Amino acid sequence: MAPTAGTILRMKKAGKPKKKTQSLKNKVRNLERFLKKDTLPDDIRAAKAEELAALHAQMGTKAKQEQEREIALKYRKVKFFDRRRVMRTLKKLKQQLASEPTKALEKEYEAAKKDMMYIYYYPKGEKYINLFPDKAKKPLSTEDLARQAELKKAAVKAYKVEESHASFDSYCFCDAKEPTAAESDEEAASGDEETKKPKRKATEAKHKSKKRKTAADVQVVADMEAAAAAQDEDDFFM
Repeated sequence: MAPTAGTILRMKKAGKPKKKTQSLKNKVRNLERFLKKDTLPDDIRAAKAEELAALHAQMGTKAKQEQEREIALKYRKVKFFDRRRVMRTLKKLKQQLASEPTKALEKEYEAAKKDMMYIYYYPKGEKYINLFPDKAKKPLSTEDLARQAELKKAAVKAYKVEESHASFDSYCFCDAKEPTAAESDEEAASGDEETKKPKRKATEAKHKSKKRKTAADVQVVADMEAAAAAQDEDDFFM
């Protein structure tokens, strides 16, 4: 049975290669070349210069996000173990305060809570300085200790500024899952590029196979159309 006109049209459309999206880097390069022209009117030059500045800002944002992601992936386990340790301390102290509240326990609880603030509000694009380093093997440097003290103060300020602490409270007491290679940012981070490469390659191979099949189908349809046209010519001259 010959394919319908609709099927032929769909096959022809599927066989056409999709237009590639131009990367930010290429857009910037093309605009920079365009702006080097001496014959550009002032209004067009100003508009394109503004567009170029916006593209540079996008590239800066993208680079920052990539850096933050890399750092989050690098220190996610250290951060996870710190969070889990502080979480256990908070849960234990909360139970003790419920049964026998004392000022000493309240003080310990507040100190542990501040440690959790430090983890929760830690800057994404900065190397993580762990709360419980192995002092015998690798103690923190004077610079790290000073920076840690600054970040603890900044975390308390950030906590006080926020109107709602529901997200932080959930972070304190919801059981932390140990990060895996398929997880990302913080304790639930997505997998790094190395884990994604095999999947990406498999997907690309699947798409290529599909394109080859579609191209073959289009060729078959074209051959059928040519054969049908030849048959019509034969019928005409018979």
